[in-house]
Amino acid sequence: MRALKNATFLILAAALLFVGCATSPDYQKRRQQVDADIDEILSLQLDPAEYGEQKRCLSDMEYRNFRPLGDRHILFVGRRGKLWINTLRARCPDLRRGDVLIVRSFSGSRMCDMDSFEVSDWFAWPWYRRWPWQWGGSWTTGMRCSLGKFQPVLENQVEEIEALLDSL
Repeated sequence: MRALKNATFLILAAALLFVGCATSPDYQKRRQQVDADIDEILSLQLDPAEYGEQKRCLSDMEYRNFRPLGDRHILFVGRRGKLWINTLRARCPDLRRGDVLIVRSFSGSRMCDMDSFEVSDWFAWPWYRRWPWQWGGSWTTGMRCSLGKFQPVLENQVEEIEALLDSL
């Protein structure tokens, strides 16, 4: 009897998970349109003398914070109001829930195009949940995502992108 209950529970859980992952064709079409609109916003060329060129790498000293913009873009906030958007190589669904990027960098204290990262929650870090002698291993469970290039942007471009993402 207990095995039957467990099997029933697993089947119902799997069915709910499957239904929860399904998206309507209208949503997919809307999402593609939003992605195209974001690409159009980001295609605006800024004056390189004033805002800088698109960068392959961003030094730890150049930015002080980051903010995910959906599951495909990350906004890096720099000193003196500088802003960069990194368009990831593929969608990274974990960006919506985490607030710490654990970057596997191959270039020292810089994040570069093609570096990979995982997303974690600050309170999931080992010193909050385990004793120090239990800190071994990884504390991320998310998927590995890959950075793209760092493109300078204006605040109004960021606002337009956020408005588009809010419309989803």
